[in-house]
Amino acid sequence: MCFNFWAFVVLCIDMYVIEIIPISRAIGINTLSYFTTKDIPVGAIVDVPLRKKIVHGIVISVRKAEEMKSEIKNADFALKKIDKIKSSEFFSKAFMDMLKDVSEYYATSMGSVINSLVPDYILKNANKLIGYENDKNSKIENTGIKEKFVVQGNDEERYGTWKSLIRQEFAKKKSLFFLMPTIEDAERAFELLEKGVEGYAFLLHGSLKESKIIENWNKIMQENHPVVIIASGGFLSIPRNDIETIIIERESSKSYKILKRPYLDIRNVAEKLAEKRNIKLFISDSFLRVETLWRESQNELVQASPFKFRSLSTASDTLIDMKLSKATNSSFKILSDEVERLILQTKNDSEQMVILATRRGMAPSTVCGDCQNIVTCNNCSSPVVLHKSPDNTDLNSDKKNFFMCHRCGERRSTEEYCKVCGSWKLGIVGIGIDLVIQKIKDKFPDISIFQIDSDTTKNEKSIKNIIQKFKAKPGSILIGTEMMLQYLHDKVDNSAIISLDSLFSLPDFRIQEKILYMLIHIRTLTTKRFIVQTRKFDEKVFEYGLKGNMSDFYREEINERKKFNYPPFSTLIKITLEGNKSDIVKEMEIAQNILDPYEVEVFPAFTQTVKGNHVLHGLMRIPQNKWPDSNLIDKIRSLSPSIMIKVDPETLL
Repeated sequence: MCFNFWAFVVLCIDMYVIEIIPISRAIGINTLSYFTTKDIPVGAIVDVPLRKKIVHGIVISVRKAEEMKSEIKNADFALKKIDKIKSSEFFSKAFMDMLKDVSEYYATSMGSVINSLVPDYILKNANKLIGYENDKNSKIENTGIKEKFVVQGNDEERYGTWKSLIRQEFAKKKSLFFLMPTIEDAERAFELLEKGVEGYAFLLHGSLKESKIIENWNKIMQENHPVVIIASGGFLSIPRNDIETIIIERESSKSYKILKRPYLDIRNVAEKLAEKRNIKLFISDSFLRVETLWRESQNELVQASPFKFRSLSTASDTLIDMKLSKATNSSFKILSDEVERLILQTKNDSEQMVILATRRGMAPSTVCGDCQNIVTCNNCSSPVVLHKSPDNTDLNSDKKNFFMCHRCGERRSTEEYCKVCGSWKLGIVGIGIDLVIQKIKDKFPDISIFQIDSDTTKNEKSIKNIIQKFKAKPGSILIGTEMMLQYLHDKVDNSAIISLDSLFSLPDFRIQEKILYMLIHIRTLTTKRFIVQTRKFDEKVFEYGLKGNMSDFYREEINERKKFNYPPFSTLIKITLEGNKSDIVKEMEIAQNILDPYEVEVFPAFTQTVKGNHVLHGLMRIPQNKWPDSNLIDKIRSLSPSIMIKVDPETLL
């Protein structure tokens, strides 16, 4: 209901005007004002009317109505009343202050940040969860310092550091928060860290039942003893006041990037929260991101222990130049003689072997042999991938094979001609996981093969089940795409990478770093023999990866970044438009005018069309340490809601 001003004058002595952040992705909405008879604390969660809906809102300010008579009388809007209160003071002041900084950094509203950062199952159960006001540890003052630390070493070394740190912090009666990029990482970390602190270690992530989340949350808030919280980013809001250390584990994981507006980076959120709480921050991985290593070199971050710049492994390393391997009946060979011998040795010696194939399907691309045109999706123009039907055992038979677009999911028959020149000479280019499996089965029909990719293993449970079966069967092979790597923790005898070559064609400034991380990850897991096949034998990243030489890689990579003004030497802001080609070109020109005098580099997306729409990017490079820029933030916020804004984008594709 709307409020009449003159009635308000009579009642105002018992009234409050609250300013709330609607928890909504709506770009244009920042704060709204309501009146209430209740003295609601800042940080409380309330239900408020917004347009024709009721949405969650967080209180950011409360003022007595009698102090605002003139403001309300002259306002060009009517206040609405709010009655329902979801909880008392729920979020801490430090958390609320962090939200403001994050909204500035990502040039968005605080409501949009909350909507992305705090899961709905927390907001809707706020009345069942213990909030900041009722924290038993609220009187404990943090004595931490703003110093930020970095740790680089293998899993065993890092987790040894964490166990020692837990003992130190518990002795000071302080709690710790371990931030994990994925559910799998959180569950594994819980298994490793719980030993020795049973009853005081708690796990929180989105796959737990709501009842379990509520139970664990409230136990954390009620426990008088210091605790270890191992959680995903959605639980950074937990308002236990004696947390004096935040650890960002596996910081190079791309899973820290939220894939919906406003495209937050949880690593950045955690760091800003540590700053607001004046507590210690640790950033950790087996190989830290290039940006993080640069910050350490500039004394922004402090080594908690001497860096490990060489990844050690007991495995022998072999790099195979596949351009020298001749196939009998095809243009290129899929498996080198060395890999075939290793497969046979694995079987005969009852060892185990892991094989990485970076692409799904039979091959990542199909190309016309006459005009070299790439066969693309009819809906979104992405290159289609050749897939073999599960019951088709003949690779040369097209009757049951099909093309599939991995971007939009379109499927169609392979029985077609080139759309450009009409030629029937369509041939596959590259190596997909299904093609590798078929070649292995052709050569070794009695070997056990276990497969992990998003086509065959649809969920976490099925992936873990496949890995358990593989571990229980000596002499077998586990073959998978990149998604397999985050679930591999135990050592294996042998490993091979069939091809990473398709990744080099991606015009992305982070691709070398990604390739090195995969090389080091598999090499570290391998105890005996590690083979990498490539047709790009001279790429230096292979030399660095096979020798575990991270220091030389970093020096070369940071020089390349500086040369082309990529992070950490600039902050990138990518703006994206999707739609009719002529329309988005005009809209991009309007955006450039609004953003003037800031320069915007305009270029088509790597996949230029999506579901029939064209995609256009604009890139801004903000000089180092010049972001956030309040003037530019205002300009970005004034852009059309149809424009996607990504600050610090994970990729430029």
